[in-house]
Amino acid sequence: MGIFDRIKKIITANQNADIHPHEEKNLLNLNVGDIVSIEDVDYEVQAVLKLNDHGWRWTEYKLKDSRKTYWLSVEQDDDIEISLYQEVVAITTEPTKVFEYKGIKYYMQEGSDAIVEGLDGNINVVKGEKVDYYEYCDEDDENLLSIEIWDGEVEMSIGRWIEDYNIEIYPGK
Repeated sequence: MGIFDRIKKIITANQNADIHPHEEKNLLNLNVGDIVSIEDVDYEVQAVLKLNDHGWRWTEYKLKDSRKTYWLSVEQDDDIEISLYQEVVAITTEPTKVFEYKGIKYYMQEGSDAIVEGLDGNINVVKGEKVDYYEYCDEDDENLLSIEIWDGEVEMSIGRWIEDYNIEIYPGK
């Protein structure tokens, strides 16, 4: 997507926000086509994935900037927890308690399974599909690593925490 396409989408999103002022957009109700600006970088929401781990729910948004695809994970706990991930080549098939990637040691924080409760957009999963997931962070809790296993296929992503005040939302169509 070129710079002019991005500007056009942001202008359209701003116009749509004026048309639908009663629809308050937030990180828990983004839709495909919305624009999310994170730390002054604009991303378009391309897919929405709602997951349920035995009653614990969270949402992942597939985002695209002008070059790459990212995943924004949003979880409402006591506070809202927001993390931004980029997929990397998986170098493991077995999650371990401690994992080293590019010189950083990551420690497993949790591991479980979840079911896809809802989805929208350009994504290669189906409702009801199961994923095994393992979440890691480094000892400073700054760098994140995620391993997901979808029907035997391993996906690995690295990421970081995002503060909600660094995010702006522009509703799409």
